[in-house]
Amino acid sequence: MVFNFSIFGIILTLLPIVVAVFVLGWIRCIYQNSEKQVEQNEKIIELLMEIKEQNKKESK
Repeated sequence: MVFNFSIFGIILTLLPIVVAVFVLGWIRCIYQNSEKQVEQNEKIIELLMEIKEQNKKESK
């Protein structure tokens, strides 16, 4: 019975550490994805500007 309490105590002690590691990994993943999205948005803007310039040339 004492053994069961010690395992329960170990689990309760390690749980905050595991949660912290999980949260930090999740934040890192979100940060990397947001960087990729910024790059994609910049590329989209660049392509839209090219299309706009092409349309101006065609309309003249």
